[in-house]
Amino acid sequence: METVLHGIGVSPGIAVAPALVFAKSQCEVPEYSVGEPGTEWRRFQEAVEKTRVDLRSLHSQTAEKMGQRHADIFHTHLMLLDDAVLHDEIRGILFEEAKNVEHVLERVARRYAALMESVGDARLRERSADMLDVADRLQRCLLDQDRPDLKSLPGPRIVVSRDLSPSDTATMDTVNTLGLALDAGSVTSHSAILARALEIPAVTGLSQLSAHVRPGAMMVLDGAAGVVILDPSEETLGRYRAERERFAARRERQLRAAASGPAVTLDGVGVPLEANIELPVEIPHSLRAGACGIGLYRTEYLFLNRDEAPGEEEQYQAYAEAARALSPMPVTLRTMDIGGDKLVAHLQIFKEENPQLGWRAVRFCLARPDIFKVQLRAMLRAAAHGGIRIMFPMISGLDELREVRRVLDGVREELDREGVPHGGDLPVGSMIEVPSAVMLADVLAKECDFFSIGTNDLIQYSLAVDRVNEKIAHLYDPAHPAVLRLIGRAAAAARGAGIPCGICGEMAGDPLFTEILLGLGVTSLSMAAVALPAVRTEITGIRMDAARELAGEALQMGSAADIRGLLQARFNARNSAGNGNNGHDGNGRDAGEVP
Repeated sequence: METVLHGIGVSPGIAVAPALVFAKSQCEVPEYSVGEPGTEWRRFQEAVEKTRVDLRSLHSQTAEKMGQRHADIFHTHLMLLDDAVLHDEIRGILFEEAKNVEHVLERVARRYAALMESVGDARLRERSADMLDVADRLQRCLLDQDRPDLKSLPGPRIVVSRDLSPSDTATMDTVNTLGLALDAGSVTSHSAILARALEIPAVTGLSQLSAHVRPGAMMVLDGAAGVVILDPSEETLGRYRAERERFAARRERQLRAAASGPAVTLDGVGVPLEANIELPVEIPHSLRAGACGIGLYRTEYLFLNRDEAPGEEEQYQAYAEAARALSPMPVTLRTMDIGGDKLVAHLQIFKEENPQLGWRAVRFCLARPDIFKVQLRAMLRAAAHGGIRIMFPMISGLDELREVRRVLDGVREELDREGVPHGGDLPVGSMIEVPSAVMLADVLAKECDFFSIGTNDLIQYSLAVDRVNEKIAHLYDPAHPAVLRLIGRAAAAARGAGIPCGICGEMAGDPLFTEILLGLGVTSLSMAAVALPAVRTEITGIRMDAARELAGEALQMGSAADIRGLLQARFNARNSAGNGNNGHDGNGRDAGEVP
């Protein structure tokens, strides 16, 4: 009998394959007394040296394969490996208790990991896993045991595991890994970021899946819906396989179309389609999908999963890499949106009572100019290499916008005095994601060069719905009439001031909303690269006069259900006429993504 499990979809796509259960067995650690603690200490030092060589090799392999940012995780592992306090404690216990080093290492590493887990900070929980991963390497070196890996799978498989460490993913057989189903992890975990970069469908948060699935059991994985099906029926298998093939064929057609030129409506209006990225490694995929720029570079991801803030040079290199790769196309750098659900201990950002309304984004930046100015210096320097634009998140009013612009101007003058090359007076924009910013959009538009509507937060704040609370998730609705009116108002203010108004939230990547967004006056759309081909296809079947009529009709409605019904009917009619987006269900899901 088939079993349906729900987790967190972190990388879209469908996989149908047998399960490969990757369970790293714990080393059998012996305990015995020793006569010469000094000998044990030398054994430990030799294991540290061998492990250091392995980690440096993994760093080089990962940097070559996935880029420097993915490789940086191994710097953290090297720091843990060489931690002086850890070494001192192990040495002290060795000479005090005269026990074998494997036993002492096990005790100390697990105590450190438990302390990290108990803090309750997501970053430290990931550091706990890193500590155990480094300790496992040391143990296997001491015990002369091979470390299990995913270098060579027996064939196409869906990898099932509690979680995958950076060491596991660095050497993973990406050809035969069709999907990842993980008990732990999150959208921002290393495994999730890697899966998206490699376009491997992935679902995390599956609790105890790895402990219960049979090796070799047939599985279906839907990385968009966050669904895993164990032992699917023949009917289910047939349905998913057919949808997967249709999706693959349609996506290939869309990618070829994307390569042929920009998205243009039936009446000749060009609509820039841009990509949302977190790391430079995602740029090649975005370009292949037809992106004509980066509409949202989430720069905060440079600050996550590490022990200290990135310096100016590291940030400059990351931003400059994007600028060079995209030049002359635009790259929109959002200043760090730290806080909320992105907790960063090394910046003293911890859990708050009401984090989404708390110390985050520009509020944090203005309170920590020492960190903010370093980022702005890096951004301005990178702008010398391409079309960099800067936008500020969570702007709630004119005073905030003026203050961040004042800081930016000061940094630019500082670079001028130092004779450091930079991009000069580059375009500066405001994100529109707070209702107060919409109400003041006409005022804000006079003092910035573009708007970018962040629909994820705008919907959350305007409808008073926590978008990650499953109990009220059904109330989070982009089709709500209040949301559409807010978008229309912001777009109208931008149009009145003669500046462009884009959208960079999830709503931009849902073809169901493409027509109405254009009709409301949105001038560009930025989304996950995987959504670009479907939205481009949708645009080629739209006429702007009809889109404006649709928007006008929807704005007269008072019910989200009625609006969604209208949009679905228009979507179905357009696609049944052969626009080429058949197979999309109009709910932000691709043809290969079965409910």
